[in-house]
Parts: sequence; structure tokens; C-alpha cells
Amino acid sequence: MRQQLFLLFLFLFLFLPHATFCATAGAGGGRCDRRCGGSFVAPYPFGFSGDCPILLGCNATTSTPHLPRSTAAAPYPVVSFNSTSSTFLVSLALSCNRTVREASASLRGARYDVSSRTTLFLRGGCRAPSPSNCSVVLPATFTSVNLSTPQCGSGVANWTCVASAQPAAGSDEAARGQGQFLNWTAVNESRCEDALTATVYWGEQLGEGVPSLELAVAELGWWLDGACANATGGGGARCAQNATCHDVVTPSGAPGHRCACLVDGMSGDGFAAGEGCHFDAGWFLSFLLPWPFGRGHVSLTRKVLPPRSLRSITCAS
Repeated sequence: MRQQLFLLFLFLFLFLPHATFCATAGAGGGRCDRRCGGSFVAPYPFGFSGDCPILLGCNATTSTPHLPRSTAAAPYPVVSFNSTSSTFLVSLALSCNRTVREASASLRGARYDVSSRTTLFLRGGCRAPSPSNCSVVLPATFTSVNLSTPQCGSGVANWTCVASAQPAAGSDEAARGQGQFLNWTAVNESRCEDALTATVYWGEQLGEGVPSLELAVAELGWWLDGACANATGGGGARCAQNATCHDVVTPSGAPGHRCACLVDGMSGDGFAAGEGCHFDAGWFLSFLLPWPFGRGHVSLTRKVLPPRSLRSITCAS
């Protein structure tokens, strides 16, 4: 009993300050305002005020974040964030009126860019249009139905793919943070006029050895400025305790870095100016409860998500 009281005191000491900080971190007033509408809070370093390292737009009516260059005619809503891989997914519905220049301007920011797991589908004046350029196998319905709509014209031979090869896991290139982003030089050299849509391809990263493909989305990777060696000072660039820093070679060649929680079972964004790294209250309380409600039923193994299901695509008007 005395041990449980001590653990309860420790829980209050560790978690209540964290909860208070999380509430104030999204309230603005000199801090990065990470709240959009009434229900959504973006993970640091994203936010909706000028104090945030990576600025996003916000549809307060629907509590939906979006890329800053989104418009009613060309929306780029954010689908999900992944603090572990330092990426986020953006919806990229099939459109026959989105130019390559517009896509490049909208999908690229000061501290984010399209990842090398993303394949762009282009058409219109391509120097060498060929579906065989795709490095991923696409469902037959994707090419025969979704890319041959009345709005886009008939004939799948008018489109082509542009993708970038990712470095092998565990390679020196991957350790240096190279090859993380799409090669836009290859996109421009294709001389295509329109960016139809995109897919995101996961090889064996999900841990089950089954490749997966997600349609009508683009994956964007992000970073903060400076290498890890210079990320120990003050400000939003400093990694939190129990977080690790990873160097990233940005698309411009300049050094960047990312922070991520080091210990399995921890939640958070890994940044000292954000939520840091912490164990959820439910995880900690499991140690206070006797078996079978306590530790006997708690697993600290990181859960592996199943392969993502294929999405249907509708042509944007």
C-alpha cells in the first residue's frame, strides 16, 4: 500500500505539469498556437501562428489543418501526422486542372517537401509519356478508370510517373539523412504540364513484409534548420529528454534535423518546446493496479499498423 501511494504521488508529480503545459502550449500568447477550431491540436513543430516553426492553415469550421496555399478550388487538407517518421499525409485528389508548377508551389514549404515514398502522376506534353515508368504496381482499376476520365481525356498512354529511389534501410546514405525527398529536377525534366494525383508506397516499413499503397495522397517530410550538433541550444529546435536527434539533408542540400522519442511506449513529439516525450497516464496507472488489471496485461511493444487499404479516387472538379 505504501508503495502504491508513492507511485501515485510520483504520477501526479510527473503528469500534471505535462498536462498543464500541453494546455498552454496551444493557447497562443507568445507561444506556438497549435489549436485549429475546437477539437484539433497539431503536433509540434506545426501550428497556426507566426511563432510556430512550421506554419499551416486552419479551417476552423471543420477543425481541419491544411497547407498554407490551399484554396476552395484547390484544397490541400492534412490527412494525418506521423511524429515517428517526421512525415504527414496531404490529400491530393485526382485533378485534371492542377499544373505541375502549382503542385510544386503548394506541396513545398520552407521546412517540408514531398518525400521519396511519393510517386507523382503527370500528363500533358510529357517528353516521354509511359506508364511503365512507375516503380510500383498499380491496381488495374486505377489506370483504366481513374486516369481515363472524361475530364482528363481518354488514353492512359498520355500520363507518366515520376518517383525517387529511397536509400536502403541501414545504409550509410540513410544514416546521413540523404535521399529523403522527391527529386523535383526529374519532375521538371519530364516537361509534363499537369500533376494528376499521387500515391504513397510503403515497402516493408510496416514490419509485416507486405508492401502497401495509398492512393490520392502525398507524403511530406519535414525538418527544422541546422544539424543535430547545433540543435542543443535554446528555442524550438532543442530535442527533449528521452528523445533522439536525426540529421536530414534537406532538398536544398542544407543541413536539417528531426527529434523523435527514443523509448518504446513513449508518446510525444520529441521537442522541448512541444510535448517532449512521456508515458501516457494509462500506461503509468497500470503499474498501480493489481493483476489482472495491472502489469500482467500491459505490453510495451510498439504496435505495428496493418497495411493500408487502397482508396478509391474521385476526380476533383
